[in-house]
Amino acid sequence: MTTPIIRWAGSKRPILNVLQAAMPAKFRRYIEPFAGSGALYLSLAPCPAILGDANSSLVATYRSVRAFPHAVWREVSAMPTEPDYYYYLRDLDEATLSKRSQAARFIYLNRFCFNGVYRTNRAGRFNVPRGRGRLHIPSEEEFCAFARHLRHADLVQDDFEPVLQQARSGDFVYMDPPYSTSGKRDRGEYGRDSFRDRDLVRFIDATLAASDRGAKILISYSSSSALHEPLSARGWNIRSLLVHRNVAGFCGHRGKAEELLVTNY
Repeated sequence: MTTPIIRWAGSKRPILNVLQAAMPAKFRRYIEPFAGSGALYLSLAPCPAILGDANSSLVATYRSVRAFPHAVWREVSAMPTEPDYYYYLRDLDEATLSKRSQAARFIYLNRFCFNGVYRTNRAGRFNVPRGRGRLHIPSEEEFCAFARHLRHADLVQDDFEPVLQQARSGDFVYMDPPYSTSGKRDRGEYGRDSFRDRDLVRFIDATLAASDRGAKILISYSSSSALHEPLSARGWNIRSLLVHRNVAGFCGHRGKAEELLVTNY
């Protein structure tokens, strides 16, 4: 398995064996409209893929690493690891940096922030505090292996709907969208206004349309979501599993949460 070079809140690395067992045995192309750290894709042998994400900084970072893995690694690995430098870099205007330096900054902040959380304020600026523990930058070999995998993928910065519209018969689609936040204040996780209740409605419509075009689809999502009724009514297979959550601010608030694993096959 090729290891993700970033940390991502809600990553499915802990249940990769479950997801792999739930995948179809054969498919022509892999599509993931909410790429995040790309853990499931990276666990596969390199194959044609579309990896999409609405987070422009994430996709730009992946493009830079794919093109210049050694250079990005050298720049980010040379950065000091002291907390003061983290806050200096966090407050730096990324528009003043080259694309390669922007990628190095993104990776550094991601690797040293609290729990791999991506959160922005109303101005769109990353505002997560520094984390604790044995934080580090992946090796140059890991950067290069990651870049080799990405050379098989079309990296798309876009909303999930246009990415999902490309799915056809023979394609395998995996989706793990952010939880919609019904009745809760938007705290800026995954980027402000990234996935709200209104998005869940069109997510279901776009998913059903991709299924009608013949794509095989696997979804992991909150058990309390509105996915269950419309998809089960179409004969989709739905089962529950427990997933460890570790993004709460206090250890006592962390634990296992129930999720749905949904397939149309």
